[in-house]
Amino acid sequence: MNCSLNTVAGLITAAIAALLSAIALAYLWITALPLFAAAALVASVAFYFIPAIKQALLDYAACRGPSDKCRMSLTIDTLGQAAATLSAISFAVAAAMQVAALAFLFSWFLSWLGVSMMVAVLFLVKAGIFSCAITALLLLGVLSNAWAYKKCMDEQQPGGPVVGDLKA
Repeated sequence: MNCSLNTVAGLITAAIAALLSAIALAYLWITALPLFAAAALVASVAFYFIPAIKQALLDYAACRGPSDKCRMSLTIDTLGQAAATLSAISFAVAAAMQVAALAFLFSWFLSWLGVSMMVAVLFLVKAGIFSCAITALLLLGVLSNAWAYKKCMDEQQPGGPVVGDLKA
């Protein structure tokens, strides 16, 4: 039996790397372009990586076969997708507000509006950063859940754990 969690681990690693990159870009929030890039990175996690991780987990469970004892929970994936979507929206709105705030700052009459918008941008950026961190932690939870499922299935297999095509 050649069931492996390598695809799941690789996708989760790539998703966490994208989230960490988004956080790093968000710290450059003074200009709007890094915020748009951060929103794109987080959107890739929400709409590509998390569905791909979920499918890879389902494929792994199908490869291992049915079990009465071992269960893999996929609800944590949904929570991660919700947090990532919230983060992407926060970054995108912050970037759009940043463009407007910078435009207001060039007018002495409307500069007070630009300053107050910059404060709102800061709060949206912080919300996006926290949502990214929560999503990364949820993805680590998914990975630990997958490893626990693998361990449970390995213990349930007759003849001991399965490593690749060889029985240990």
